[in-house]
Amino acid sequence: MRFTVRIHQSGWTYSQLETVWQESERLGYDGASLYDVLGVPGPECWTALTALTRATQKLVAIPLVLSNPYRHPAVVAKMAATLDALSDGRVILGLGAGGSDDEATAFGVPWPSARQRIAALGEAVEVMRMLWRGGGSFGGRWYQLRDAPGYSDAARPEGPPILIGGHGPNLLRIAARHGDLCNVGFDLSVDDWHALGRRLDGYAREAGRRPGSLGLVHNATVLLGADETDVARQVSEWANRRGLTEDSARSRLRYSLLGTPSQVCEQLRALEAAGVSWVFLLFDGLPSLVGLRSFAETVMPNL
Repeated sequence: MRFTVRIHQSGWTYSQLETVWQESERLGYDGASLYDVLGVPGPECWTALTALTRATQKLVAIPLVLSNPYRHPAVVAKMAATLDALSDGRVILGLGAGGSDDEATAFGVPWPSARQRIAALGEAVEVMRMLWRGGGSFGGRWYQLRDAPGYSDAARPEGPPILIGGHGPNLLRIAARHGDLCNVGFDLSVDDWHALGRRLDGYAREAGRRPGSLGLVHNATVLLGADETDVARQVSEWANRRGLTEDSARSRLRYSLLGTPSQVCEQLRALEAAGVSWVFLLFDGLPSLVGLRSFAETVMPNL
């Protein structure tokens, strides 16, 4: 199981990002992510990721996820090949079909239906892999390329691994056909993952792929306490920040990584047994480093 620090950088400075990334690397995390949004203050996703790979040596950089409608796939393929080379292969390319309808309207981004955006995402991945393999022509519904030269400067000949994020049967089929990793939802239960694993295996068979070839990525809210009293305090503070009662907060957090280190380890072992290979951790206190350090020191050594 591999651990990634999930960062929502709204309102952050680049200096704060660099501090959290460098501390994440020092503590032994496997990766860190940023999200791709246009309409909130904070560093732009890909520009910041590029700078952060130069400020670290081992951490894997992951956009979670780039909104496919924002950029042509030939541009993204070139971006990813360049960063793959600059980082010595420390990038996973996260892609999605969604984003904010209001944000697209505000910035004049073409925004077809969800079904159409998902279909375009599948074509986009095909275009990128074609370009990483050496280029060629592509005649799709959404993208057309003619004798396009390939991008041979990536660190890996096949290009970086592709993570596809989102939910719903149409997107899951795209992930099972084209992805290396699949990122679905937030704070899912172990039962959810057993069901999703079976479903994705079925879609993989439909696409002619081997079942189990798609890595499963779990997104988790983390509230880690030294003991039950500390856990209760953190739940109370989490509820107050959101204007919730503690009962409502606990209901929302029922499948989060909530508890003492031993309890959280037990939850993670169950997720691993359900097929989860990566866990993206959302620490509520970031850019404070307290939760980041506590998880690394009390949970990760036991896994």
